[in-house]
Amino acid sequence: MIKLILSDMDNTLVPFGAGRASQRTVDAIHACQEQGIDFGPASGRDRGELSGFFGDDASCFNTGVLVNGQKVYYLGEVVYEKTLPADELRRAEEIAAGVEGVAFITYRDDNSGDWTGATAEELGDMYDRVFMCGGRYHELDRMPDYPVVKAGLVVMGDNSRAVELSGRLADACPSLIFPNTVLNWLDVTPKGWGKADGIAILQRILGLSDEEVCVFGDADNDLDMLRRYPNSCAVANANEAATKAARWHVDASADDGVARAMEQIAAAAAESRATGREVVPEFMRG
Repeated sequence: MIKLILSDMDNTLVPFGAGRASQRTVDAIHACQEQGIDFGPASGRDRGELSGFFGDDASCFNTGVLVNGQKVYYLGEVVYEKTLPADELRRAEEIAAGVEGVAFITYRDDNSGDWTGATAEELGDMYDRVFMCGGRYHELDRMPDYPVVKAGLVVMGDNSRAVELSGRLADACPSLIFPNTVLNWLDVTPKGWGKADGIAILQRILGLSDEEVCVFGDADNDLDMLRRYPNSCAVANANEAATKAARWHVDASADDGVARAMEQIAAAAAESRATGREVVPEFMRG
């Protein structure tokens, strides 16, 4: 029986660019919680960025695996945090500085960003998407000196530019990877560490088996959790790798696919409780 649901945010729980999760999604989260099923985001975003998606309803994001597994929250408290190597971040900044239309960003604990490279005008709509908690521009080689858990790069233009830059950065920064998770964006994450590692920490706290965890994703930074957990789900708009990695498949993000699946998980849990036998959610019966 599923006891913990973790979902990627952008293009999975919420269509990329949307400012709020749908009311159906929030209601489905609450329906699961009423059945004793925990819910949390498994996102590249940090907690401060998530508040607006849920209308400040902290019950939807008090527990979660954030910054691609580098921060784990339980009941609103940080229970694990993994920082990025400063020397390799500076190397990435130097490489990004030589590429037109690229911004290199590091985030503070309050989720406000410091960035170098492309200006706010050059970033256009991407500025509001990556600086939900505000941003401050710096001259090149003036990256603030503080422990960094979250960083990323905006790469304007055709997305092939982001893919090419990702490879260059990975070659120059051996302990980091730079997955192209959404259009015009590269995450910065530790090599060999991902969302599945953060979920495993949360599992130990909750005392859950792999089979009691259900995960939803759409992109390359979801692959480790989609491959590890038996109850892994890809939305219909997922990329090819995520689609192949997932055991189950649900409707697209724009069609509230995760919300529909969570409704079925909650309904199965209620029926299991009423009948005394385990009932499988409808989307897992194929």
